Amino acid sequence: MSASKWLGYVGYEDTLYKLAKEVKDNFQDLLKEWKELQETVQMDSNEQKFQSSDMSTSSCQNTDSVCVSLKQLERLKSETRILKENLPKVLNREYITAYGKLNTAEKEMQTLRTEIENKSSEIEHWKSRHQNSMLQVEKEKEEKFTIQCEVSELMKQLSEQSEYCASLGAAVCTLLWRVSRNEDSIKSFLVGSKVDDFFVMVHHTLESYIATYQDEMPEEQTDEAQFVLALCGIITNIAASAYGREFLMTNSNGQTLLGTMTTVLSQTPVTHSARLRNLILMCLYNISINQKGLKFIMTIEGIIPLLAWLLTEERETDNQIHTMKLMQSLTIASDNLKLIHQINEELPIEVLEKLCSCKHPELRETALELMMDIKAVQAEP
Repeated sequence: MSASKWLGYVGYEDTLYKLAKEVKDNFQDLLKEWKELQETVQMDSNEQKFQSSDMSTSSCQNTDSVCVSLKQLERLKSETRILKENLPKVLNREYITAYGKLNTAEKEMQTLRTEIENKSSEIEHWKSRHQNSMLQVEKEKEEKFTIQCEVSELMKQLSEQSEYCASLGAAVCTLLWRVSRNEDSIKSFLVGSKVDDFFVMVHHTLESYIATYQDEMPEEQTDEAQFVLALCGIITNIAASAYGREFLMTNSNGQTLLGTMTTVLSQTPVTHSARLRNLILMCLYNISINQKGLKFIMTIEGIIPLLAWLLTEERETDNQIHTMKLMQSLTIASDNLKLIHQINEELPIEVLEKLCSCKHPELRETALELMMDIKAVQAEP
């Protein structure tokens, strides 16, 4: 039962109780007056008998008796008759029924009062819990605000630290990239136990870079892009030396890194990161010079469709040249008839013919060489 209905019911029962109590009081008063009237009438009747038996007595000598005149007696009789006539009208069926239910109503009212007291105690209990909860909420809000401020400060410090690390990495790796251009420095670079750690670091950095910026690559002038370019440049310079190529192909972390670089090549959009693709293509071409490296590249799943897609969609001329050189290097390998058929399926002849007639001399020459190599392999028995 809702609070409003409960209070309405209590108010109605209270009104009924007051009405019934008033009827009860009036009824008790009427009974009392009725008894007094009966006693008075009885006394008057006795007095009349006494007066008739003692005619000689002219005045009331008994001090316990009351002398009433005949006129007053008639008036009392008239009032008694009126009361008898009006009493049933006053005490009708509705009031008699209400009077009969008065005790029940009183018990119900007492029960309701008890329930109201219990409900009031329960309300006070829940009010107290509500107040405690509100205090707890306010305390938690303050704690949350404090934590948010701390998190904001930590995020700011993390951003600053990340920018510092990116700037430091870009500077150091750019210097190392320049040093690695010297072939004599490659052997010194690949000596020691930290080489594997370096390959793993480059691998994870490339994966994180692509996962973070796959939808929108940063500009090449940013520290993050410079850092990644420098790392790929170092690997490309390592692959440019015979010792470095052999080291990469005999090192499991080196092979994993080359696989990651091929994945990056397929995930970078053709409208961005042209220099990053250029370094990866040169690295793969350098690796293909090594016999083990050539076999490794040929085992990379989807390498021919990837190169055909790059050659078709790539906008940078240098990247197209390096792509065709890598394909040309793959066609020179023995037992490559299956690979040639795959190139013919994935690379439309119209694309090669268009490249053979372009104005860029090196691109045109490379395209002609690739087409001649493909036709030469096809012409072999």
